[in-house]
Amino acid sequence: MMRYTLEAEKYDVRWDGTEAAMTTQGINRAIYEAAEAGYSEVEIPKGKYLIDAVNRIAVNPEEGAGIRVPSHMALILHPKAELIVEPNSSYGYSCIYIGEVEEVTIKGGKIRGERYQHDFTGHGNLKKKETHEWGYGINVHGAKDVVIEGVDIAECTGDCIMVNAQGMLNVPWTTYRPARNVTIERCKLDGARRNNISVTGGEDVKIDKNVITNAGINDGCKPMFGIDIEGYGEGDIDYEEPRNVRITNNTFKGNRLQSVCNFSGYEVVISGNYSDNSISYGFGTDTTISNNTFVRTDKKYTAITSLGVSAGFTGNNTTITGNTIKGFSSGIDVRGADVSVSGNTISELSADGTALSTFEAKNVKFSDNIVNHCPGKLCSARNSKDITFEGNDLHDSDIAAIEIADSVNVKAKSNDIKRSKQGVVVTRSSAKLVDNDIDLTDYSGATGYAISFDKGSDVDIEYSRIPKPANMAIYGESAEGRTVRIKNNDITDAKCLIPIYVVGGKKPEISGNDITFNRKASGGYGIQTKNTDGALVKENVVYSTNSFALYNPIKTSESINSRVIGNKIAGTLSLNETDTEYQNIPI
Repeated sequence: MMRYTLEAEKYDVRWDGTEAAMTTQGINRAIYEAAEAGYSEVEIPKGKYLIDAVNRIAVNPEEGAGIRVPSHMALILHPKAELIVEPNSSYGYSCIYIGEVEEVTIKGGKIRGERYQHDFTGHGNLKKKETHEWGYGINVHGAKDVVIEGVDIAECTGDCIMVNAQGMLNVPWTTYRPARNVTIERCKLDGARRNNISVTGGEDVKIDKNVITNAGINDGCKPMFGIDIEGYGEGDIDYEEPRNVRITNNTFKGNRLQSVCNFSGYEVVISGNYSDNSISYGFGTDTTISNNTFVRTDKKYTAITSLGVSAGFTGNNTTITGNTIKGFSSGIDVRGADVSVSGNTISELSADGTALSTFEAKNVKFSDNIVNHCPGKLCSARNSKDITFEGNDLHDSDIAAIEIADSVNVKAKSNDIKRSKQGVVVTRSSAKLVDNDIDLTDYSGATGYAISFDKGSDVDIEYSRIPKPANMAIYGESAEGRTVRIKNNDITDAKCLIPIYVVGGKKPEISGNDITFNRKASGGYGIQTKNTDGALVKENVVYSTNSFALYNPIKTSESINSRVIGNKIAGTLSLNETDTEYQNIPI
């Protein structure tokens, strides 16, 4: 490869930070002539080069501006070479512009925007432009096969790097030319006023091993993300699309609102990064967020967030797996549809946060996650449908391990709940709770119920294992038209007065449960109903393991029309005169 080193004096280029117009013209002429002469690399020596980054004759002043790099060219900046944008009042600029070209590399050196010297009073009559958020360090505009490597970029009025398309999709009078095969690696991107990187119209974009810091600080311009993946569209029509974007092994620190947001991209992978702020799949489709490390010390923000389903789609098809989250307010907040959350480790969240949650979501599965030392809610499904919590280790809540509210068809299966104030709380929802271990015995304070539900809920509670409950193991209120099934649960060494208590409703079923007491005084009821009609209490086993006797193993005397059948019990039944009782066996 042939390299040409810029001859500053030959091309009237100043290296002392003066004469922006002459310096910019000289560098562009040197690059063009080097390309014409067959050189594939141009080196910029050390020095400070003031760049006129505004195209004053273009409709958009950031297009075709600044240093323009042709096809098949590498621009190599000496480590002490610095391109400095001349202070201006333009709503847009580009220090380096990579237009419809191919095989371009930008490597090394520094680029400095003029954010803190910028005149924001210009173009006030153009309402869409008055935010002045289109000032770029490097503008990749419809180019192909671009590498940006080891460049230090900071303090642009818009973004350090913009990856965008020329033309628009779904518009008959223009041709859409997205940026393609763009690699941004080992760069330092700091303090852009808007985003450090924006990908709006790009395909096959790789962002790897960069340090991305402080986007949007000091009165920035929204969205203020480390990386924003956001195409433009209206309703279900896309005019530009970010596709196949891979964000890997980067460090994100101090970015004002989020580290990464896949607002509307397709096939986006966010993996192996370190982040001190949120990563969001937004309205994105086919997103993977995996093996990232999230760390904060102030218990603020949600580590992984979302917005919903993109217009015209039925789901997000998102996978969130293998992430480690520590010290945030909340862990993972799922919205939208078709999301899998598995194998994440979450710890040390705030007392008012939630580790794993859904809101207005559909078809979401949380599996094999580990949650420790989180005093807030550990799992929460709110206003959602078809949600599954399965195989999660859920520990140390001062509120509840699983909260289900205003939701339909929620399953909690094979979860391990320890050291929490309450186990599962169901409110105005339909829920199936199966094969859960709920051990509240080591909680430091007074415990609530292992499982509870309200009169607006339909519940199926099966095969739970609840050892040594100090408060009711299963408590619920029901109403006519609601379904309650409490079957085959194992409640051992109960310390409480009533392990299973159901109030109200018609035809609840309480069957096949094993209940043992190990109290320090006589008294208690194994199963009690109150104000129910037609309860089926069948084939339960209830007895005390020590010398202290129960009041009654089963009490239905405050209900009507109960059927008490085939139970194995120690002690006498307390029944209502309307009850049916047979085949109960004393033990």
